[in-house]
This record gives sequence, C-alpha cells and structure tokens, in this order.
Amino acid sequence: MRTQKGFTLIELIAVIVIMGFISIFAGSMFNLGARGALSSRQAEESGQKGQIALTRIAAELRDVNGGPGASNAPTVTSTAIAYTSSNAQLTGARILTYDAAGKRITLSIAGTAYTLIDGVSSCTMSANTTYTPTFTVTFGLSDVSGSFSITVKPRNIITPPIIS
Repeated sequence: MRTQKGFTLIELIAVIVIMGFISIFAGSMFNLGARGALSSRQAEESGQKGQIALTRIAAELRDVNGGPGASNAPTVTSTAIAYTSSNAQLTGARILTYDAAGKRITLSIAGTAYTLIDGVSSCTMSANTTYTPTFTVTFGLSDVSGSFSITVKPRNIITPPIIS
C-alpha cells in the first residue's frame, strides 16, 4: 500500500482561516500605529504654528506707541487691538484681530490683512492700561487641547507719574 503525502482540504482551509485572523490583527495594529503617528505629527505642527503666532504677536505688541492718556493710545476690545508701533520697521496703523467666522487671527497693516494663524477655536484679547500697560492674548486651536497665551509689556511706554 502506498502512502500519499500532502495536506487534506480541511487542513488547508484551517490554515487559511488562521492566517486570515492573524493578518486582520496585524493590519489593525499597523493602522492604529499609523493613526497615532499622524495625530502626533498634526499636534506638533499645530503647536509650532501657535508658538510662531505668539512670537509675532509679542514682537508686534512690544513696540506699541502711546501710554495711558496719550492721543495715540491703543484701542483694545475682546477681539481686536488697534495700535501704532514705535519700531521703524513696523510702521503705520496696525490692528491685531480675531476673526471668529474665519477662525483665524489676522494682522492688518495699512488696510491689508495677513493671517498669523488659522484654525483658531477661541480667542480673547485684553489690556491693563492703568499705569504700566500690558496686553494679554489667549487663543485655542481646534486640533490642540489647551490654549496658547502671552502677556506683553511694551518697552517704549512711559508710565505717567502718580498724582496724589
């Protein structure tokens, strides 16, 4: 009697089913890892965009003209800061604005708006102009938890004397 070598049909089907389960598991793990890497990269890019915007906002507000009571004192609302700059390279009327509809913060120079950062979910702008002015800008981004905030004290503003 001759013995035949090979696999039966049931053995082949069992191996195919087991390999299918292994490949589904491996594919889902690869997909999960790829999604995590992409999410991490997007969060890092958003964080960098936020830091760049904060750096530009600080550079702008550091050279604001006009202290308390001055004719050229900055105008501040919860969504905009209008000012002039004492820096020779940052001349002209400037407006830092939060555009809620466009979800962005813009810098308008002589009527032309430039986007500093987009994807902004919320933003508040405030100023303490009692004696030594300080400006605070806080914003959140749609795809980043937490918020970005900066408080700037302009360097060229002269504090008026206290009169008693």
